[in-house]
Amino acid sequence: MGRKSRSENLLNNLPQLQNLIKRDPHSYQEEFVQQLSHFEASLAIFELKPDEEAKEFGELINFLSQVAKCYPKKSTRFPKQLIDLLQKHYPVLNGDLRKAIVQALILLRSRGVVSNLRVMPLFFTLFRCRDKSLRKLLYTHIINDVKLANKGKHRNHKLNKALQGFMYTMITAADAQDKHGEGALAAKKSLDVCVELYRKNIWTDAKAVNVIAQACFSPITKVMMTAVQFFLNPQKRSGDNDESGSEAENDGSTKKKFVNIQMIQHQSNVNKKTKYRTRVMSRVARAHRREQAKKLGQLPASDEEDDDDEVTGGKKKKKNAGKPVVNFDVLSLIHDPQGFVEKLFARVHSSATSTKRGGSTVDRFEVRLVLLKLISRLIGHHQLQLMAFYPFLQRYLQPHQVDVTQILAVLATGTHAFTPPDVLQPLIRAIADNFVADHCSPEVMCAGLNTVRAIATRQPLSVDPDLLNDLVLYRKHKDKGVMMAARSLLALYREVNPEMLHRRDRGREATIGLISGTTDKTLLGFGASRAAEGVDGVELLEKYEEKARPAATENGNDEWAQWEVASSDDESQVGSESEWVSAGNGAEEDAEDICLDSSSDEDSDDDDKDDESEGELGSECDDGESASESEDEDEDEDEAEEDDDEAEVPDSTPAAVLSGPAKPAEKRRIDMTRFLTNEDFDRIDRLKKRQKSASQKPQQAKRQKADDGYSDSDDMQVDDDEDGNSGSGSSGEEDEAKDYVDDWDILGDYHSRRRRRKATYEERTSTIMAGREGREKFGSSKAKREKEGRSLSNKEKRKTKDYKMIAHKRSVVTKGKRSLVQKRRDLRKHIVKQKKNGF
Repeated sequence: MGRKSRSENLLNNLPQLQNLIKRDPHSYQEEFVQQLSHFEASLAIFELKPDEEAKEFGELINFLSQVAKCYPKKSTRFPKQLIDLLQKHYPVLNGDLRKAIVQALILLRSRGVVSNLRVMPLFFTLFRCRDKSLRKLLYTHIINDVKLANKGKHRNHKLNKALQGFMYTMITAADAQDKHGEGALAAKKSLDVCVELYRKNIWTDAKAVNVIAQACFSPITKVMMTAVQFFLNPQKRSGDNDESGSEAENDGSTKKKFVNIQMIQHQSNVNKKTKYRTRVMSRVARAHRREQAKKLGQLPASDEEDDDDEVTGGKKKKKNAGKPVVNFDVLSLIHDPQGFVEKLFARVHSSATSTKRGGSTVDRFEVRLVLLKLISRLIGHHQLQLMAFYPFLQRYLQPHQVDVTQILAVLATGTHAFTPPDVLQPLIRAIADNFVADHCSPEVMCAGLNTVRAIATRQPLSVDPDLLNDLVLYRKHKDKGVMMAARSLLALYREVNPEMLHRRDRGREATIGLISGTTDKTLLGFGASRAAEGVDGVELLEKYEEKARPAATENGNDEWAQWEVASSDDESQVGSESEWVSAGNGAEEDAEDICLDSSSDEDSDDDDKDDESEGELGSECDDGESASESEDEDEDEDEAEEDDDEAEVPDSTPAAVLSGPAKPAEKRRIDMTRFLTNEDFDRIDRLKKRQKSASQKPQQAKRQKADDGYSDSDDMQVDDDEDGNSGSGSSGEEDEAKDYVDDWDILGDYHSRRRRRKATYEERTSTIMAGREGREKFGSSKAKREKEGRSLSNKEKRKTKDYKMIAHKRSVVTKGKRSLVQKRRDLRKHIVKQKKNGF
């Protein structure tokens, strides 16, 4: 009797029965079957009135979802029944019951009872429910589930393709165009899912990007702005929290967290001493010392990989943490950028010219400005042609216009090399008339000059020579911001086309180049371009490898020797093909057409051996001397070959022998003999940077080298830390990397509120020490004396002694007993001596 009562209690106590089933599923199979039968009966009754609360029915669903995995054969219909229930009655279901059913399906999905292809479309459909907590639960589950399905290098293309197609249907559906309908909620949440999956580097293909692109045409402002902001800033901000940590693993970022060691030292001195604070202080001190050793090149390669272990609490990095993930730009993945831009501009133009009469929706000016930003970036990125875009912006080129700096940045971003200058010249003239005038404030003038410079950087032909020379005159303005903006414009045209400037403004290098006719700074016509001959800067890489080859040979590294043998084989093969010509031309053919002269290459090799620093690798070779020497050698060789031709030669001699001894083939560039890797291109960039710093003034070059983290001892170690220039506090590299103009660039560094990061103590010290090099004459007398290795003389020491110590001296006593006549004579002698010394 007692056993029967226990079984009856188990049927009523579902948590206890759930615990027992998980421990021993085989013994409680009958109880599960009874509960499953009870669920099917309750389901049939519930479908008659689906709007009831049915709390017991929800508890039964939760129990079955917990133990369904223990009986896979008997519970095959259970997931399908829950899915059918939600699909039929999800709008009218009670909120708690609907959430309980969704949680049951999520549990079944996580335990592998049901596939994600069956539940994902249902979850996207449930985004239509006006239940914020339910939408948040579904959003989190979809993100995590898709992430697990595409974990690592494996991609579930079947799932991705199905979900992306379903999202496209949700965004472009007819009910998604009504902002008051339930379809708008589903479209907004589906778009958020797609954007978040892209930012987690899960969906980075073109289809996902074009699904988001379709949302830019949504009549609902919130949906449209979400998609537009994604294209303007596709990467996730550093301040956002990423619980999964997928970005930290996949983005391959090398940026490190800044640790203020001075603040930590101050806190350790002020606060109470504890073991934890002592460990933190020692850990930060070790990391700081290791960072300094790494900058000086004293840290081994094995330690460089784990130099942040102390700061991160001893956690080791993953193997693929440092590998960069190659992702295309989102603007490059749009299928039809020209049509995309035309549709967006049509919306902006209609909103700017229409009114709200007749119930039509007109976008606010802030919304139109964001759309113009996207249009300008697409035009500049793809070099599109949208002629109506530029006259449309001319109406906003007024200093009193709201957000005028952003409009000027939009205009500069939407300019490229293939924009017709005739279209831009009226805008340049309008900017010069409205912004660059004496009656305008310095901020307005600075914005106008910077905008002209930004446009001229992309299309130099857009500025008229007369207007350019008028704007350059502002380089002597009393305001520093205006002066810097005008000087930057002058420096730009000195580099691009100095002929447009007056002779006094061209600069020394440009003037010498124009007079000698050796300059290559001639501005090409509209649409013309110079063909590239090889990789730019490859000669620097070649010289660097020639210097590094002997050092590697001494260390026993035969990699250079193997590469040299392979390259020599290739050159010999090419030389054999180029030196010997078919015998049909006869012996009368000149030797200059058969043999290739390599004297200039030999001279350049000798010059390379004489170089002592890598900063001199970028110096230009003396082409005149090498050319003259090669011409003299060619004349001597021609005379010798003519003498050989006059001699009698047997008829059986081949035509190749008649041409005389063969010369080695001309040395080819390194980019013609092998494929350049990413490391080679990075090394070329660093060598270019050093060449540029070496060409600057000596003092400026030293400061630049100190800011960049380079030293003279790193000449043969070009593969050093690329983040060495983080101490400069400037965002120059970031500005060069981005292909658009920001409103901060329009205002300039002087008038904008953007300030550089305060330099650390080590960065300030390195800059000070770099500035002290070669300035011994400005040092103190004490430093000079210590450098000479001497101390103070007795006479010098006497000047700093206390009077009581020297009051009894004979010289002091005698000086006080002098007569008035003697004092007068001594004073006159002192005055004459001072005048002779220039005082």
